[in-house]
Amino acid sequence: MMLLSQVLGHPVISAEDARPAGEVAGLGIDPRTRRITELYLRATKSGGDSVPWSHVRGMGPDAVIIDTGAAAATEAGRGGSHSRAHKRLLGKRVLTEYGEDIGTLTEVTFDPDTGSVGDLYVGREQVPGSRLVGLGPYALILGAGPPPTPAD
Repeated sequence: MMLLSQVLGHPVISAEDARPAGEVAGLGIDPRTRRITELYLRATKSGGDSVPWSHVRGMGPDAVIIDTGAAAATEAGRGGSHSRAHKRLLGKRVLTEYGEDIGTLTEVTFDPDTGSVGDLYVGREQVPGSRLVGLGPYALILGAGPPPTPAD
């Protein structure tokens, strides 16, 4: 598993010609599947605003490598399929499905190979990603489940 905070700011590089496409600015997550759908970029002169997750070839400690076609799509100004509200996950308000405010999102773990969301951290509390039921401009919504467990 990888931490969202570890990849923010990483350069995003085209596999074929090693041209920069931007820097990681955030992740688009589909709350229904609990999977990453796209990588949001802080654009460079040669890049746009997002890359579909299916075009991410690899993600390591120093950079994210994408298919060359994905870099071209960002240059054409291709927009993401999800709301820009998904871009800034860390610091987002977290509510239960009953409307209880339980804090702010401080971290997200994910599998860099599959894009599946692992755990969510609300403050110092660890919450299974399987409880994610909604995500929008105002908040991230968690479904019913066991109470959060303290992080190690």
